[in-house]
Amino acid sequence: MNQQTADETESGTVVESSNTPDYAAITPSGKPPTDYSYAERRAELLQQIEDVGHPAVLNQTELADRYGVSQQQISKDLDRLDEYVRGRLGRRRDLEVGSVLQACMTGALSDGDYDAARKAATAYDEYLDRRMDTLEVRRRIERLEAATDGGDQ
Repeated sequence: MNQQTADETESGTVVESSNTPDYAAITPSGKPPTDYSYAERRAELLQQIEDVGHPAVLNQTELADRYGVSQQQISKDLDRLDEYVRGRLGRRRDLEVGSVLQACMTGALSDGDYDAARKAATAYDEYLDRRMDTLEVRRRIERLEAATDGGDQ
C-alpha cells in the first residue's frame, strides 16, 4: 500500500498523490526560481539543506521571497521533504542527521582531513544500520497489530 501525500499543483491547489517525486534526482531548470514547479523548488530546498547541513539554518522568509510563495508554503515544502526523506530513511531526524553528517564528510574531504571524513562516514553508516533495524521492528509490530486487529473482528 502506497503512502498518500498531498502536493500542490502548478495552479497552487492541493491534490492527493501516491507518486511522490524523487526530489534528489530533480535538477531545477534554468528558469527563475519564482517559475519553479513545486518539485523543482523542493529539489533545490533539499540541496540547500544538504549544503548547509541542517534545515533549521534556512531562513523560510527569505526562501519564500526567492520562490514567490508564502512562508507557510516553504514550511509545507520542508514537511514534504521530511516525508520524502522519512520514506527513504526514517523520521525527520534522518534529514537532520544525514545532512549534518554529509556536511561533515564533505567539509572534511575538502579540508584533506580523511580521517575525520572516514569517521563521519562510519558514523552515518552505523546510524543507517540502526535506523533500518528500527524500521524493520516497526514493520513487524504493525504486521502483528494488523493480524491481531483482524482476528478481533
